[in-house]
Amino acid sequence: MKRLAPIFLLCILAATVIVPFASPYPPDRQDPGAALQPPSRSHWLGTDLLGRDLLARLASGAAVSLAVGFAGTIVALTIGLFVGAVAGWTGGWVDAVLMRIVDTLYGLPFVFVAILATVMFRSIPPDRNPLVLLLRSEARAQLVLLFLVLGAVQWLTPARIVRAEVQALRSAGYVEACRALGGDALTALRRHILPNLAGPVVAFAALMVPTMMLEESFLSFIGLGARDPQASWGSLLSEGAELLNPVQFRWWLVVFPAAALSTTLVALQGFAEGLRRVKPGRTA
Repeated sequence: MKRLAPIFLLCILAATVIVPFASPYPPDRQDPGAALQPPSRSHWLGTDLLGRDLLARLASGAAVSLAVGFAGTIVALTIGLFVGAVAGWTGGWVDAVLMRIVDTLYGLPFVFVAILATVMFRSIPPDRNPLVLLLRSEARAQLVLLFLVLGAVQWLTPARIVRAEVQALRSAGYVEACRALGGDALTALRRHILPNLAGPVVAFAALMVPTMMLEESFLSFIGLGARDPQASWGSLLSEGAELLNPVQFRWWLVVFPAAALSTTLVALQGFAEGLRRVKPGRTA
């Protein structure tokens, strides 16, 4: 699986680009006459309640889920790298204060933070919301808010990892030599500390992407993520679950989004595990 994971991920990325252009059915085109059709020759994965092609919706949802996963990871790593590097290099009371903040924030459930941020965002009228005015779209603003919230919550673990690595590297011989030769803290960090952090940070980033995607799917499932007409795999699962009933079992509305999400998460985990096993040597 670890060898197939990069190939599978490339196929997913290719599908997000090719399917919206190659499919005769745009993701947001409604056709009430074709509503809730099972998989067929005309609609390979069936249609939803509004007659939209599920294959096109899945490809569009893949772009949203992956974008939120990668963007949220970048936000979390940026904050965690800065806080961890400052705490690990400075030490003393600065380290103690920053780590107590991290410990305190660990006690807050991310769902509570996401709900609070979403409620505050939706309480502001769109014509007065600065994020909506900047992006000129309430749906895009909701997605940006989503990965900002996820990144602002998930930076705690990267901060601890970076802090531990910086503390270990701070006492290395080549760092001591750099400081003895007159190099300041920024020089030591730029030439020695940050290059040696690349391996652990990249490996952890690969593990964070599936975590972000899973959390985004959960938030979208409970109505706090992507909003119609935009779709993510979590919102597609939520729409499919609402239509489940013992009389008419529209299985395709749940099976295909769940299969896409689960297989992509497994592939990302396998890819991250392969990166984690690569242990680059530290450079002087």
